Amino acid sequence: MARFCTLFSGSSGNSTYIGSGSGGILVDAGVSCKAILEALDGRGIDRAGIRALFLTHEHIDHVKGVRVLLKKLGIPVYASRETLDFLEERGQLPEGVPTREIAPGVTVQVEEMAVTPFATSHDSLSSCGYTVALPDGRRLAVATDLGHVDDGVHAALRGCDLVLLEANYDEGMLRCGPYPYPLKRRIASDSGHLSNLHSAG
Repeated sequence: MARFCTLFSGSSGNSTYIGSGSGGILVDAGVSCKAILEALDGRGIDRAGIRALFLTHEHIDHVKGVRVLLKKLGIPVYASRETLDFLEERGQLPEGVPTREIAPGVTVQVEEMAVTPFATSHDSLSSCGYTVALPDGRRLAVATDLGHVDDGVHAALRGCDLVLLEANYDEGMLRCGPYPYPLKRRIASDSGHLSNLHSAG
């Protein structure tokens, strides 16, 4: 049975579970390991069935729990070379934990799931989303933290049965809100986040 579950979402932390009958994966670990495991337990998801962790990019709200989670579960981590180097330089990759470099358009097989990264536009060292093909023929996608939807993202999401797409801000509220001007520009830029309006388009 396929399962798609957003465990955490937002600037305080992100993590998503995608699973099939034989196990599942996590996309991002932006909160503590304890919080992630409690969220899995609370939804009746067997933590022993987690086969891998996939990272979208290196921002703290996506990698905060990486080190402890990998050490606890002993699972491989899949991410871009830039993201893996960033984590390694900061001591966030436990010794002995397998690391797997991903590249846009190159599919990796985890149990019965085929996971394919696609490039996204965000102000990070390297950013991607993922499509996941399940054994029952359905396709799911995680597409968060992208400043705009280009042809590559459109192509990746086309035909998906379910997409986790970020809607980050209301344009009027951002414009009139308390954030400093440079932060407003960053959020609304093509390498920032999607507005509610653009997410709906």
